[in-house]
Amino acid sequence: MATKLILFLIHVALINFIAKLVNTVVPDPYMDEIFHIPQAQKYCEGNYHEWDPKLTTPPGFHLVHSVNFCSIEFLRATNILFSIGLYIVFWKILAYLHPYQNPKTRAFNAFVLTLFPVNWFYNFLYYTDSGSTFFILWSYLLALKRKFWMSAMVSGVGVFFRQTNIGWVCFIIGVSIIDVLSDKNFSSKHFIGILKPAKNENIRFGIVIQEIFNFILIIIRNLVELMIIFFPYILVILSFISFIIWNGGIVLGDKANHIAVLHFPQIFYFISFVFFFAISVVLKFKHIKRITCSIMSRHITKTIMLLLPLMILMAFLIYNYTHEHPFLLSDNRHYTFYIWKNIYRRHDAIKYILIPCYIVAGWILWNPLASKQPFIWIMVYIAATCITLVPSPLLEFRYFIIPYYIYRLNVKQPSMERLIVELLIYACINYKTLSLFLWNGFIWENESDRIQRFMW
Repeated sequence: MATKLILFLIHVALINFIAKLVNTVVPDPYMDEIFHIPQAQKYCEGNYHEWDPKLTTPPGFHLVHSVNFCSIEFLRATNILFSIGLYIVFWKILAYLHPYQNPKTRAFNAFVLTLFPVNWFYNFLYYTDSGSTFFILWSYLLALKRKFWMSAMVSGVGVFFRQTNIGWVCFIIGVSIIDVLSDKNFSSKHFIGILKPAKNENIRFGIVIQEIFNFILIIIRNLVELMIIFFPYILVILSFISFIIWNGGIVLGDKANHIAVLHFPQIFYFISFVFFFAISVVLKFKHIKRITCSIMSRHITKTIMLLLPLMILMAFLIYNYTHEHPFLLSDNRHYTFYIWKNIYRRHDAIKYILIPCYIVAGWILWNPLASKQPFIWIMVYIAATCITLVPSPLLEFRYFIIPYYIYRLNVKQPSMERLIVELLIYACINYKTLSLFLWNGFIWENESDRIQRFMW
């Protein structure tokens, strides 16, 4: 308990110190804040009839303020509160999912998770990400405890912060269904049959089909009972469908720049993203050894032939469904601009040369998740990730925050030594990104009176 409290206080002190620094160096609204802050201030004044057409998310984030707390500093401080709450949510999720983890290690684990660079950065600006992440993970925690009514209400708030969070509401429903159907004590009282999900790192195709079939079949058999138990989530989904019908689509405001597409390579970018940030957690010596042995083996041709259908499918998806959003190509304030310019646009072949890297990274990420969660749980997670990411035409690392956290929370948790390495990686990245943002600004010729800053 003492370790948990000490790390909590360190987190509070650290985030407040950096917030003060950001507000001192960047006192004026920056980037998307030029839309979010005036909108919140209108609501503070009691003006609920005006809406900035450049905003694409619902007004949940802008409604959590009162008239006396609408300065830029106070508005940004909202995310500090969400970050503090997120530490508590992390600790409780870890306690529930990994009860045998040492309490001191668990507290340190939660502390490290709050420092995840992409989410950490947006704690200091008036963006929707911190609140969106907090409410979805809080809803997930409540669902783990089977407090479904409360979880549904909290998830509804999460959707009111960012509408694409409906994908994570579906994820919470899916994994909760798996939870109740596979619980012998619960199932024997409420359901016909018990779900017995397979858990195996090397699951075969035949078992995959059988698992999906069994899952669908037991849901159909118990559909009425499941609808009663998960009725509050159904209300959230029906409300979301009503919103889409009323709005004429999922995007509010600037619809022209946020047209839904099929952007399947988003999944490959996400795999690379997770592998990069979770490398100290997931990469083991056995992975390196097996990859090296496979390359050096005389059976390498057989391995390539086995993977060839997958590589052809990935190449097909990359060729037909890669989207270069105008923002990605033109806005040199974002790191994704330089990643796209210096890697993916270096040569047309680069997109395809990276396919083996995606496969290897995906395999490494699969192992620690498959050793902890059943196959059907992983399928629900993959489906929710696709629902959230694939329709977006823009490569934006902020969209990866929630799926990254859900992955990181559900794999086998790292030792204290690995957590320290993870902390050092996060700390170095956070120091560099905040330094670039605060002290390495630059000027656009067409906006000579305003400093532009690098950010995620």
